[in-house]
Amino acid sequence: MFHNVKSFTIQVRVKIGCDVIQWIHLPAVTELTIQTHERAYRPASLHDDHTSLPNALHKVSSQLVKVTFKDLDIGNNQTERIIQAFRSTYDLKHLRVLRFIRCGTDERLNRSSIDSDDEHKVKVEIEHGKPVG
Repeated sequence: MFHNVKSFTIQVRVKIGCDVIQWIHLPAVTELTIQTHERAYRPASLHDDHTSLPNALHKVSSQLVKVTFKDLDIGNNQTERIIQAFRSTYDLKHLRVLRFIRCGTDERLNRSSIDSDDEHKVKVEIEHGKPVG
């Protein structure tokens, strides 16, 4: 039914886990955004072990090129763990951009976790700030 969808956004009200994400199967999706729902009272969060996140997204679409986390309550530590999980997996072979927009990060985020990884060629883009919601 949705075989030609190229871009997909998941809006979250409270929190989302990998078990919910992996139920979505959109094999042609190349861009995925996970964000706090526009009418949520507070920023949503990710629930689960961050090492399982790349595998869950691979089940959505193995063709993902760009993954964006927007206005989620993640913070510096979780962001670093998510970046490491994506860089240490080979499940998402086409992934080139990993973005964090207003996910509770600040200038104290470890620069080495952001810097380009030549082996996996995943570019990390971060817009620091508090999540909207």
